[in-house]
Amino acid sequence: MSAGMKIVAVIYTFILAGIIVLADVSETRFLFAFINKISFGDKIGHFCLMGMFSLVVNLALGAKAIHIWKLNYLLGSMIVLIIVAAEEFSQIFIGGRSFDAGDLLADAAGIFVFGEMARFLDNNFFKFEISRQ
Repeated sequence: MSAGMKIVAVIYTFILAGIIVLADVSETRFLFAFINKISFGDKIGHFCLMGMFSLVVNLALGAKAIHIWKLNYLLGSMIVLIIVAAEEFSQIFIGGRSFDAGDLLADAAGIFVFGEMARFLDNNFFKFEISRQ
């Protein structure tokens, strides 16, 4: 994949880390109050934020798949899932935050859906770009 996509993935990772830090700091949680006013806003946010994380990481890795028990898993999705699960479980130890299995489920759904979108984009659009060079 192009160096540009790797840069996008790094930038998105820092933006996402910033959002997580703001959510963890009690003095800045008011920034996210509007999300509670939207039906399922928190779950939609988890789905989209972690899904986009999966999309950019998978595109940066060229939608590389790993084979485990006759199944192909996207390497980027597996990396993102491990990072996201660790972050969600870490909330058990952060005052004012709490582990939510529903958030983890929304994260996993976003990671899968957007990961498959990355696989589709890579297979149908970006492979042609590489083969022309």
